[in-house]
Amino acid sequence: MKINNLIIFGLTLVFFSSCQPNVDKKRLEQELLELHQEAIQAHLNKDVDFFVRDISDDYMQVHDGEFLYPTKEDIKKMFTHYLYSTEFSVYKDVSEPLVKVADDGSLGWTIVQVRVKGKQQTETDSIYKLDYTFAWITLYERENNKWIRLGEVDNFKIGE
Repeated sequence: MKINNLIIFGLTLVFFSSCQPNVDKKRLEQELLELHQEAIQAHLNKDVDFFVRDISDDYMQVHDGEFLYPTKEDIKKMFTHYLYSTEFSVYKDVSEPLVKVADDGSLGWTIVQVRVKGKQQTETDSIYKLDYTFAWITLYERENNKWIRLGEVDNFKIGE
């Protein structure tokens, strides 16, 4: 009887351990870090499409104390205006981004801080000097083997 219980226990253990997802968290964290680096390059290369690619239909931003629910079209319009009116002399990480992935690999987040310098042409054709540190948190969900941006919370500090 003891041997039967041991066999049943062993088979149950094997069965349930095989049901656990085999998640390579380091690889998934590296993917999120690469997405952040792509975002930096998208700013420098004026790649507007990057900012609407792989974004949730329910995307949410928290900015200036407000909850915002921009559509992909809203985001594309905003980044088109922003990137094509701006010349960056600096857009780089201030510190190493923090990246985490849930144990099951379904969710991930990044916390980043970048230094931004440059100039921006306003709608009245005057030039506005950019000099700030920008930080944000992005939440991602893993769908069909790719990361989808669910939302962001951001803030900035003028000057150094």
